[in-house]
Amino acid sequence: MTTSICTIARGRESHLRHLINGMTRQTIAPTELVIAHMQPDPFAELPNTNFPVRQVQVGGSRPRLAAARNAAASTAMGKALIFLDVDCIPLPGLVEAYLDAMAVDRCLMGETRYLAEDHRPGTMTSEALWGVSEQHPARRFEDVLGRGIRRIPLATEFWSLSFALTTETFWGLGGFDEIFEGYGGEDTDFAVRLDQSDIGLHWVPNARAVHQWHAVEKPPLTHLEDIVRNANLFRQKHGSWCMDYWLNQLVEGGFIDWGDDLIEIVRYPSANERKAARCDGSVRFS
Repeated sequence: MTTSICTIARGRESHLRHLINGMTRQTIAPTELVIAHMQPDPFAELPNTNFPVRQVQVGGSRPRLAAARNAAASTAMGKALIFLDVDCIPLPGLVEAYLDAMAVDRCLMGETRYLAEDHRPGTMTSEALWGVSEQHPARRFEDVLGRGIRRIPLATEFWSLSFALTTETFWGLGGFDEIFEGYGGEDTDFAVRLDQSDIGLHWVPNARAVHQWHAVEKPPLTHLEDIVRNANLFRQKHGSWCMDYWLNQLVEGGFIDWGDDLIEIVRYPSANERKAARCDGSVRFS
């Protein structure tokens, strides 16, 4: 089956290079890599590959993650789509594992573990990176599902950093809703629609990737306006909230007023609060 790798990026050129290098080591090479870039100029002088790399620009004053994923999928020529965030490095069997599990009635989600700041992808083998990576506590599916390909009971467990499905299935679900701009909400909206469909979410533990370190904020103050905007949009669309974990952090910090049907920003963080929110290099995820 022809397979398009779809990634979205704004900056993070080093991360993108490691992703591409990981794709060149696959046991089954993809048909192509499509990069939807949210910056004025395309990426230049990328690593050599044994498959074509194409780029498409997605404009806007803020990162438009939903629009970028849709743009990558629209540009893609493959019958199968593998979405991989720019900060993920695929281990050699990722494409093969996804293709082995691919079916029109499935959305597949691979296992991604996290690196710390001092883990250097360019100096370590894939297996060494996996050995030092850490599992997110919310992603321990083998505790209940075992290590085989299994259907995850609730599609709201969906995370967009590594997933795969046929092109037909993706567009049958409507792609990502582009009313969500900036950071957050678009993947939970996609998950709700997945839950409402006949498409099952399946965990594919052998589709392994490691997530490269980048700075983490607790609470995520850089994305304050985006989180509030998109949470309100999600509430209007579905009658429920998303991103509760981050919203609770913002309430505790006194930055937002979280009402029954509306969230409002009551104050913006100071420079000292922004500095205090930034975690050190040992913190791998929020």
